Amino acid sequence: MQLFFAANIEPGLYDLPKDEARHAVQVLRKKVGDILHFVDGRGGWYKGKIKEVTKRSCMLSIEKIKQEERRVAYRLTMAVSPTKSNDRFEWFLEKATEIGVDVIVPLKCNRTERPRIRKDRYEKVLVAAMKQSLQAWLPELRDFQTLKELMNNFDNTQQSFVAWCEENQENTLWNNYQSGKDVCIFIGPEGDFTEEEVQLIKNNGGKAVSLGKNRLRTETAAIFAAQTVSLLNTP
Repeated sequence: MQLFFAANIEPGLYDLPKDEARHAVQVLRKKVGDILHFVDGRGGWYKGKIKEVTKRSCMLSIEKIKQEERRVAYRLTMAVSPTKSNDRFEWFLEKATEIGVDVIVPLKCNRTERPRIRKDRYEKVLVAAMKQSLQAWLPELRDFQTLKELMNNFDNTQQSFVAWCEENQENTLWNNYQSGKDVCIFIGPEGDFTEEEVQLIKNNGGKAVSLGKNRLRTETAAIFAAQTVSLLNTP
């Protein structure tokens, strides 16, 4: 199935956003009468019949098929320091979306080597991964923020864990996380979190954990942690 995305789609006549219209008409060669399938990133599934096309527009008649409930009972937030290599962080965004992450927070730490991000580009990566994996829920991408800024509005009712290379290897994430519970996992930069940063997370209810004996790259650690939570919640 070829899946399209529109954030504010409504039943009735609907003019596709320019990027999606260009892809449908110029790349996929869709024509009047063809049926397209959509998601809105909030669990909504739609289908539309093409009524009119030009080189840059595509008008459809839209109907809603179903509203999908949240995919799981828990909510997973990944607070991850962007890597120096942008490709590696975009790889994390793509795979995290495929696995099923609810919130992604690009985290600016003391040792983060990337001074700024392009949020618009990251959002496009998330949308493409959602469509490719045939999902209807789009992860929420937060603004690039410091650890201190995140802690100022942190939800202490959820479980939270900081993956730290200095932690005892026997004290693992999978031995500490309680399945079915909301959770936030902190993944640091290439040089890891400082002791002060780890203490700040602990002061806000977090717990330091290990991801095993091997030293993992930032994006590998983030995916490993996200998949661990997913597997621990698998019936």
